[in-house]
Amino acid sequence: MSAEWESGYAIELTGVVKRFGAERGLDGVDLSVPRGAITVLLGPSGAGKTVTINHIVGLLQPSAGTVNVEGRNLATISDTELNELRRTMAVAHQGNQPFTCGLFFSLNVYENVASPLRDRMPRWSEARIRQAAIGHLEMVGLADRANDMPDTLSSGMRKRVALARALALEARIVIIDDFDSGVDNVRLALLCELIKDIQAQNAATFLVTTHDMAAARQLADYAAVVHAGRIVASGPAEAVFASTDPLVAQLIAGELSGPIRLSST
Repeated sequence: MSAEWESGYAIELTGVVKRFGAERGLDGVDLSVPRGAITVLLGPSGAGKTVTINHIVGLLQPSAGTVNVEGRNLATISDTELNELRRTMAVAHQGNQPFTCGLFFSLNVYENVASPLRDRMPRWSEARIRQAAIGHLEMVGLADRANDMPDTLSSGMRKRVALARALALEARIVIIDDFDSGVDNVRLALLCELIKDIQAQNAATFLVTTHDMAAARQLADYAAVVHAGRIVASGPAEAVFASTDPLVAQLIAGELSGPIRLSST
């Protein structure tokens, strides 16, 4: 681990462009995620939040620009090194894709949490793995569904299973995409408190995407706003939330009038 990473950012994207044919999913993203804090990435649907996340975990390669995680340029490391780097991360994927939230639909809820622990923690006994898996399912209110299959759960429950799995891994970097997907307001507030408590205990770096401003305000130490594939505001959360930029202010306040339209990203 480099001294630069120790003293600065866990994740840095510089001038990241991603082309999908003639379209640009990302159009020069500059994003710095401070180490040991919770950063919330905000933006309207289609703005580029998930595409940004997929670059950070190495599922997409940029058409231009650089992606650095823990001080390492993902474009210059081998597949083996990338897989080793991923083992320091935990990811709860977006909830509306096939195999939603990255869960294995051939495994029950318990095994979805326990299996990654067996892989990451080979010295742990099965008893310790069970304690960690059930304990984190209990944290998200789903210990009683441990033997159920993911396809019997609601979308919000699946997101909570994915969150339990991510938190159980005790990773240095935790990424939660589409955090509020399918989760009611009360449980969302409770999950925010859970994440804040866990982050305070282990000083991990959290990067969370959400549409929910109440959750963003509850969670964020830092915030960034993405629109049309560009970061239009970033910094300490209080400063971003107080921004007078018309686009940022509209998104934060949920106003009908402003530069964001139904036809825009």
